[in-house]
Amino acid sequence: MGPKKKSSVWQFFNKIDDKKTKCKLCHKEIKSAGNTTNLIGHIRNVHKAAYLEIQPKQTTFNAVTTTDEISNPLDLDTKVTPYNKMDDGVLQFQPVPSCSGSQRSGAPLPKTVNETIDSDLDENVTPLKRQRTIQAAFKDISSYSESGAKTRKLNNCLLFMICKDHQPFSIVENEGFKTLMKTVAPQYKLPSRTTLRRWLDDKYEVISETIKKMLSSIEDITLTTDIWSDTLNMKSFLGITAHFGIDIELYSVTLGVYELDERHTSDYLSEILLKVCQDWKIDQENVTAVVTDNAANIVKAIELAFGRRKHIPCFAHTLNLVAEGTMICIEWRNIVSKVKSIVTWFKQSCIASDELRKATAAATESSAGAAEVKLIQSVDTRWNSTYYMLQRFLELRSVINDILFRHPRAPAMLSASEISTVSSVIMVLRPLEAATKEISGDKYCTSSKIIPLVRCMLSKITSAVIEDPVAKEVQKLAINEINKRMGSIEHVNALAIASILDPRFKRMHFNDPIACSNAVTKIKDLMKKNLHSNEEPESDSDKSDKNEEAFSLWTDHHKLVHRNWKINKSEDVLSDELSVYLRTPVGRLKENPLEIWRDYKIQFPKLYKIAFKYLTIVGTSVPSERLFSQAGLVMTEQRNRLKGKRLSKLLFLHSIDKKYWNM
Repeated sequence: MGPKKKSSVWQFFNKIDDKKTKCKLCHKEIKSAGNTTNLIGHIRNVHKAAYLEIQPKQTTFNAVTTTDEISNPLDLDTKVTPYNKMDDGVLQFQPVPSCSGSQRSGAPLPKTVNETIDSDLDENVTPLKRQRTIQAAFKDISSYSESGAKTRKLNNCLLFMICKDHQPFSIVENEGFKTLMKTVAPQYKLPSRTTLRRWLDDKYEVISETIKKMLSSIEDITLTTDIWSDTLNMKSFLGITAHFGIDIELYSVTLGVYELDERHTSDYLSEILLKVCQDWKIDQENVTAVVTDNAANIVKAIELAFGRRKHIPCFAHTLNLVAEGTMICIEWRNIVSKVKSIVTWFKQSCIASDELRKATAAATESSAGAAEVKLIQSVDTRWNSTYYMLQRFLELRSVINDILFRHPRAPAMLSASEISTVSSVIMVLRPLEAATKEISGDKYCTSSKIIPLVRCMLSKITSAVIEDPVAKEVQKLAINEINKRMGSIEHVNALAIASILDPRFKRMHFNDPIACSNAVTKIKDLMKKNLHSNEEPESDSDKSDKNEEAFSLWTDHHKLVHRNWKINKSEDVLSDELSVYLRTPVGRLKENPLEIWRDYKIQFPKLYKIAFKYLTIVGTSVPSERLFSQAGLVMTEQRNRLKGKRLSKLLFLHSIDKKYWNM
């Protein structure tokens, strides 16, 4: 008869001898050594369900939290019985194939226990993770304190979202946003609108100082500017953007929008421009060019502030004026008015719009991912909008004709001859639209493209075969407008130099040989100027040595001979460098000219600096136009009390790259 079993753990073991026992659950032999320490450890680590049965109720909670969590991960109401005790004292369990040391942590329950769980559930349920330590829990809580790491990160992201997405400060008071943040970060305390404004001012001060330091070290900067009127508050703003190159990349930054509280005279505008340059630490000598539209007051302001030679008219504005000049033709203007009235009728009639939407739905569904096709209305302030309106009208003309036929009060449809005229005129206007899109970027070189684009555009329009008489008149007007407004574009020094020093174009697109020769001469003068500025002045010691020499009446003659020799030698070097560059093969159109010049830097060191200066000039004031589009998204009816200074800060921070936000 065996020894008396005093511990409840013995119900799971059979004693083999004084030093060994055998587990009834997994049939593994366990050393007992006269006590139950090893036995309890085996049950606790391998048969956790059985271990709960032998623990006192008051210690069950501690057993669960100090070991791997063994609560039912499925949170079932049904009680899982780990074993069944029969009348004969034998425990009925499915044997476990192996119970090695590698299975001591997280071993699965016996199969007979798992079978009590709903058969539709996955048997291989991943055990819950070990409970976090108190130190980790307190560290997580402290990170959401006012100065905690997670709070600072969320504050920075919240301010970034407001500036980048044009969100109002009141978003922190919206119920939906509060619910979102409560779900994502329950311990995060949302700031108030007043706090967000203070953070915005602080962020602006920090980032603007960094940008000011960068701008003060840039030698070649292009400015674009334009005037925008806020119709909500009847206020005018002067928008200014800065553009410059670093290595082979072009960068843009919004300097701000500045409220105009006086008449827009050239003197007043020039004062603001100079003050902005002073505030942003931009040296006037480092301003290579200022690009604006052709308004007389802004052109005069640039002349007063920076000089006439630094002003460049916006090429995109000029293209828009060319397109407007074709409207002089009365027949063509009447056709455009008829198309515009039809589009307006569709925009004002829900029934007609529904019919158009249903008629075009089939074509849209057949094209995977195609957007809904709508008519486009012409807007005077939007470039090429008339072209897009006519193009879409032709695309949907058959559907439009059917709908207009069913509505007696609808405007009259265009006749067949008028539709033919529209098709022919679109062929004339297409080069203008393509040139506008090509020149409107600010992340690639545009100044060097203007002269080539004018020649290519004029060639396309001139060579177009047009039979319709109205379209022929429009073609003639377009050619005349281009010659009138862009005929002297090759004599603009900045654009001519940029075109010649662009390895993709050089002198190929010049029609005027005199303008090309003047540009080459100007490049040589700039090279000489840079060469003389790099020469070291004669030292005082050299002068004293010469004074000690014997007197000679021909001293001045010798100086003139030496100077003439140096000039001829330097001119030969400069001429050789420029001539060798002009003889090199022309680059491919898709190549980045700044990247090509990076490879040329060693071969043409004197030309490199001049090329970099003129190739980084932007060809249009489109960035200022985009700035006002962004301002319109910020200054809405819900935010019409926004002050000009805060609007300027928001637009500046919107234009800043994300990498500056971690400062």
